[in-house]
Order: sequence, then structure tokens, then C-alpha cells
Amino acid sequence: MSTEIPFGEMIPYTITRYRKEQMFEEETAVATETPLTFVVNDHEIATLMCTPSNLKAYTYGFLFTSGFIKGPEDILAYECDEKKWRVDIRVKDFIDPELLGQRVYTSGCGKGVMYTSMVELSARHPIESRIRINGEKIIAAMQWLQGCSDLHHKTGGVHSAAVSIKGDIPKFHIDDIGRHNAVDKVIGTLLLERTDPGEIVLLATGRISSEILHKARRISIPVLASRGAPTHQSILLAKEMGITIIGFIRRTNFALFTHPERIVTP
Repeated sequence: MSTEIPFGEMIPYTITRYRKEQMFEEETAVATETPLTFVVNDHEIATLMCTPSNLKAYTYGFLFTSGFIKGPEDILAYECDEKKWRVDIRVKDFIDPELLGQRVYTSGCGKGVMYTSMVELSARHPIESRIRINGEKIIAAMQWLQGCSDLHHKTGGVHSAAVSIKGDIPKFHIDDIGRHNAVDKVIGTLLLERTDPGEIVLLATGRISSEILHKARRISIPVLASRGAPTHQSILLAKEMGITIIGFIRRTNFALFTHPERIVTP
């Protein structure tokens, strides 16, 4: 009989706990981390560490935010081998990574990848959105996100992301060891479901860095909201891109760093 532990979002593990001057063994759960290799038109383009779930959405989101595809219709075939942790994708027009520009590794978990051409593309035209959202809805949506992740509660080792339409409670959330991965998986889900991004708030539990901002701009999401903080580069870029950044969301308040006109009082 096989003794291999099946890969899921988490695996059981026995730890030694120190508490009140005593040590004892205790069962816990640890977030799973697996290397996923992306092969596009027989070209290996990247291997990223991720949580082994929502892999199709992750593939679509990563290829889109990295500039390899312009939309879901560009992917002609998708196949995932969860034994080799390899995704094979066939696209209409393969773009050599060298043509996308210098590869830059992001500052977050999982060694996410961005390309300089996307930075240039994203900054060209600011988002024009007339969306107006009640501030109390932002707080409620973030409270929902913080309370809905069973994987986070059991492991403490993942980030969560979700989308709120017009500030309403999200219909789904996605977890991953990397905050960039979680956002890519959410964006991939939006692409697969053909969701209009114009009235979306992207909710995240991690900090809002410039890489996260570029991913949101790529699909034209007008509002980013997090319990964490933005970086100064993301603030500067968000001003130019026409994106509202909301940070430090707590039970009674939050901070608006850019384009506050989109948030209204009750």
C-alpha cells in the first residue's frame, strides 16, 4: 500500500509544541507548496511555487498578467499533469519572453514573475470608472474575506484574494502561498467567466505592491483594497493609472491613498 501523502492545499504534520515550560507533540496542518512549470507552445517559460489548487485559473491569470495572452480566447489548449506539476498550453501566437523585455522577479512569496513590457503598457492610459462604493461595504467585504479561509485558519501560511462587485460580499475567494499567485488565480477566474471588471473591487490580504497594481491594471480593475499597506511605488503609479488604493482596512476605518472620490459615506 502506498504511503505517499496526497497533495492538497495542506498536509498533516506533527510538531513539537512549547507552552508554559513544557514540550509535547501536537498534530497540525501545513500549507502545501509545489513547483508548477508552465510550458507554452513547447517552450518552458517559468516554474513558480504555488498552492496546488485553481491551477487552470492560475494559468490563465499568469499568462494574461505576464503579457503572453490578450484574453482567454488566445488559449487553444490546456493540459495539466499533477504528477509532474507541469501545465502545457497551446496559444494562437507565441510570444518569445525575450521580446517581452527583461524578466523581473517580484518581491513577494513564490518568486512571481513580471515583464517590463507590461509595466509600460499598464501606465499608458488611466482607468476611467464612475464606480461609487459605500465605505461600509468595503469594510464588510474585507471582514468576510478574513473570516472565510479555512486554509488560512488551519495553516496560517497563505494569502487570500477575492473580488467584490460594487462592494457586495464576494461570491468566492482563492488562497495561495503567494499573494501574487492568489491575485493571478482571481484574475484567471474573471477571464474564464468573462466577468466585466469595471465595477470590481479586488480584495487582498497582503500588501499592495507595484506588481499587484500592474496585474489589476492589466485587466482594468479600478479599486484595490487590502488589510495591509501599499508601497510608495504603487501609490505613485496608481495616481497615474486611475486606480483607487485602499489600505489598513479595519472594523471601523480604512485609509484611502489614491482617487478617494470612488468611496462614499452612507
